Amino acid sequence: MFKFSAFWGGIIWAFTSTAFICAALVLWAFITGGEVYHFSGICTAGILLGAFLGGAVSGRVAGSPGWLHGAAVGIVYCLAIIAFFTAWGGGFSALTARVLLYPALFVLAVTGGIVGVNLPAAGRIREKYRPPLR
Repeated sequence: MFKFSAFWGGIIWAFTSTAFICAALVLWAFITGGEVYHFSGICTAGILLGAFLGGAVSGRVAGSPGWLHGAAVGIVYCLAIIAFFTAWGGGFSALTARVLLYPALFVLAVTGGIVGVNLPAAGRIREKYRPPLR
C-alpha cells in the first residue's frame, strides 16, 4: 500500500524545488546587487510550492493512496523546515512567527498527493500503445 520510492521521490522534489527557488533569488541578488529585504515572502511561497510539488510527485508515482503519500511527504518536509528555521533563526522563538506555515505545508502536500493521483497518464499510455516504426 505504501511505496517508499514514491515517498522519497516526493521528498527529493520538495527539497529540490525549494532549493532551486532560493538559489535563483540568491543569484538574482548577487548579479543585480539588489536589496534582499523583500525575499521572505518569495521564499515562503517557494517552501509552499515545494510541499505541493512533493506531494504531487509522490501521489503520481504511488498511483493509489495519494493522500497518504502526500501526508507522509508533508510531515517529513514540515519537520525538516522546522529544524532548519530553528537552527537558522536562533531557537524556538523563531518558530512562533511562522505558526500558520506548518499546517499549510501539510495541507498543500496532501492536496498535491490527491492532485498527483488524478493527473492523466497520457505519457505512459502513449508509450505503451505507440505504433511500430516502419
